[in-house]
Amino acid sequence: MQCPKCSSDQTQRLKLIYESGTKDINTTGYTAGTGIGSLVGLGGAATKTTGTSQSLMAQRTAPPIKKSFKWPMISLLFGFFLFGTVTWLSVALTLAGAAFAFLAWKHNANEWPGLYKHWLESWHCNKCGEIYLQA
Repeated sequence: MQCPKCSSDQTQRLKLIYESGTKDINTTGYTAGTGIGSLVGLGGAATKTTGTSQSLMAQRTAPPIKKSFKWPMISLLFGFFLFGTVTWLSVALTLAGAAFAFLAWKHNANEWPGLYKHWLESWHCNKCGEIYLQA
């Protein structure tokens, strides 16, 4: 695959750049200690860390993200719980939650598949930095 801007053959798919620059983190650490005062004590703890590490290039070439239903659902739940106490607020929260949930669903069903397909077919030139579609 050649870059249409600089004709370099040093190109990669965005998906490959993203996957090679994204790493999952999963660590566990253990600590133990003793204390001497009026009483002798022993203690210990285990800590667990999880997360994701990404290179700047992986962040730049990340796939499109689906819209989340988290906040619309929280709004709906608060709206339902407030029914009977603060009517105008409960109605507003319920309607807003339903509207944003519908918009998220509509985006995920209609727009996101095309954006994702475009991302899968896109390439990056490692020489000039151009991002382009496969011709």
